[in-house]
Amino acid sequence: MPANLPPTYHEAEERYRSARDPAEKITALEEMLRIMPKHKGTEKLQADLKARMSKLRKQPQKKGASRAASHIIPHEGAGQIALIGAPNTGKSSLVARLTHATPEVAEYPFTTRLPVPGMMPFEDIAFQLIDLPPLSDDFVEAWVYDSVRHADLAWVVVGLYNSLDDLELTQRLLASKKIVAHPVGRPPQCERAVGQTDLPALLVVTGRDRPDADDDLKILHDLLEEPWPVHPVSSIDGAGLDELGRGTFEALGIMRVYTKQPGKPADRDAPFTLPIGATVGDLAHVIHKDIEEGLKFARLWGPSAFDGQTVHRDHVLEEGDVVEIHV
Repeated sequence: MPANLPPTYHEAEERYRSARDPAEKITALEEMLRIMPKHKGTEKLQADLKARMSKLRKQPQKKGASRAASHIIPHEGAGQIALIGAPNTGKSSLVARLTHATPEVAEYPFTTRLPVPGMMPFEDIAFQLIDLPPLSDDFVEAWVYDSVRHADLAWVVVGLYNSLDDLELTQRLLASKKIVAHPVGRPPQCERAVGQTDLPALLVVTGRDRPDADDDLKILHDLLEEPWPVHPVSSIDGAGLDELGRGTFEALGIMRVYTKQPGKPADRDAPFTLPIGATVGDLAHVIHKDIEEGLKFARLWGPSAFDGQTVHRDHVLEEGDVVEIHV
């Protein structure tokens, strides 16, 4: 089975080849492993990448060498979302409101100095939020950009009263590192540079609870040069947070699929999250390699088939399907 590796994989591979120290190589390998399709045709390549990462991690760190890889947060949940933005836009307050994480929150800039992960519940799944140090013309640690590249989605967090300037600063600094944060559903129109990372993003505007917020939001919509999915929120009274959760789920391009054993009800507490367009075979692979290899057929209940219909590994699943796998 061919690997069918996407262009972004080869760009990460080029970063690996040009990396100067083990930390940079590990970051690139992690990106390659995340991007590549997971199926039988890439199993040997997956094993090779993991072996290379293991070997690099065992190498002694040279004095003064980069420690960027130590700040990369492993993916958890239905998707990893990087919170990026200018100083004092309210990123840490959002993470504190939406998760059990306890980032330091203060009125002065540069409070966040290390990545702070937290799990944000959404219905029966959870997203992983990563609070990162702010982007600034003064100084940004190199590992911050590596963390952004590693994410599935970005929340570009801007303040209500300085939203356009905050957005311009964030996009400009990311672009200087070949990261293009673009509105979800609107790929960048510019010519793609070698090594460029295209990162889908939502525009999250804090301060929804402030006086005259509606007027300021209307002005923002009028002045934006391109259409953005704008989510005005407040970490004080919770306004807009439910809509932000729904928007994040849709932006990730994922669906929930449930499983059941023969003669038993579906397990509704722990759905599998798969990319939209995934098949029964993809689900079997995610469950276990042996399940994928031994898959004979499946019975399905839900939107993509009539109840109890027998389907095979190439059947395309839909959000809310219940799958009973037979091996």
